[in-house]
Amino acid sequence: MTSPAQNEPQKLAYRIDEAVKASGLGRSFLYERMADGSLKSVKIGGRRLIMRDDLLRFLCGDIAVAGEVEASRVKPKPEPKPKSASRAGVIPFGQLELPWRR
Repeated sequence: MTSPAQNEPQKLAYRIDEAVKASGLGRSFLYERMADGSLKSVKIGGRRLIMRDDLLRFLCGDIAVAGEVEASRVKPKPEPKPKSASRAGVIPFGQLELPWRR
């Protein structure tokens, strides 16, 4: 005998709370991954949906983890040029400028 769950068609898309239950991941984690683009989602009406295939692809690792994506895009910032020390007794010190003590 087959159970009723086997006769039900598989969902094509999950609401966020359903994706949380199906994946075991946290709600805020899913929102962060959607924000950084590593997990695709669609908005239909007022509802945000995650397609089943996109969730499976994300869980299987076919889409890069956000840290890897960000690390590959981030270019190191050049060191700021030091400000001139000739200004009225002020020397640069990181982000602060401290007066000379004579």
